[in-house]
Amino acid sequence: MKKIALSMVAFLVMFSAFFVAISPAAAYPDKPVTVVVPYSPGGASDITARLLAEYWKKYTGKEMVVTNVVGAEGAVAARQVLNTKADGYTVLWYHQAILGNYYLGVADISWKDLTPACVVMKTSRVTVTRNSSPWKNLREALDDAKKNPKKYIYGAGAGGIAYLEYGPLEMDAPGAFRVVPNEGGDAQRIAALLGNHVDAIPVALISVVQYLKSGDIKCLALHDVESDPFIPDVPTASSQNIKNLVFPMTNTFFFPKNTSQNIVNDFNGIIAKIVVDPEFKKKLADMAYTVPFFKTGKDLEKFWSDQDSVYKEVAKYVK
Repeated sequence: MKKIALSMVAFLVMFSAFFVAISPAAAYPDKPVTVVVPYSPGGASDITARLLAEYWKKYTGKEMVVTNVVGAEGAVAARQVLNTKADGYTVLWYHQAILGNYYLGVADISWKDLTPACVVMKTSRVTVTRNSSPWKNLREALDDAKKNPKKYIYGAGAGGIAYLEYGPLEMDAPGAFRVVPNEGGDAQRIAALLGNHVDAIPVALISVVQYLKSGDIKCLALHDVESDPFIPDVPTASSQNIKNLVFPMTNTFFFPKNTSQNIVNDFNGIIAKIVVDPEFKKKLADMAYTVPFFKTGKDLEKFWSDQDSVYKEVAKYVK
């Protein structure tokens, strides 16, 4: 009897091991996903990440936890994700600042060092000032600054997009503005503007929606060649004869290097459902003046390769 009992135990152990071996892996995600946002709460990247997190839970039943890691225009956050385990549960929410950082020498991390999953949305970038400012547009601001060199302060970024955007202004009005770089993203620049510490700043449109609605801030120029349907009365930089100030902003999810393609595909499948959700699209428009802009795979690689070429060229003028 003892031998039979031992044999039964051995059989059960072997059966259990066999069952575990053939059991399918848990569906992704089976726990919360952490989204690392490279900027402070309240900025463009933070607002959109938190909106996506709301709908991630709707479609997966799991949390998407947004954590803000500030420093070097996103380079600190990028480095953190780069060094994180590639298990699909930590992802970076970043935009073209990664190109600016790389080509300006702020960071040695390229988009190619990570695993791009999907680009999700697009918003405009603008130059803004306080509503009390006498300037009606960016051309007026530049002409005024030319007549009064160093009187006005331009709040640029310490790297990334917001620093590169100053390049075309410097080309148009060399030395006219005093330039004060800051780290932390749009939220810090907006605080400096409203606190009368700077006179004009470049930001993502999404970051100033509430201030445009309240009348505290006004746009001087749209950094594009075509008008934006959310702010149709704001003139483009090109229409004001300000060359090269063309910087639309798109947000992309990046995983650590060597993340499994199966995980990337599962992740993208969930995001694909979110971006076509009518309620999500309406909130994205109402809250953020932003539209879905979804690309994966080869289309995503081509998009980033094209952007890479643009930023590489522009960076030559501001180094």
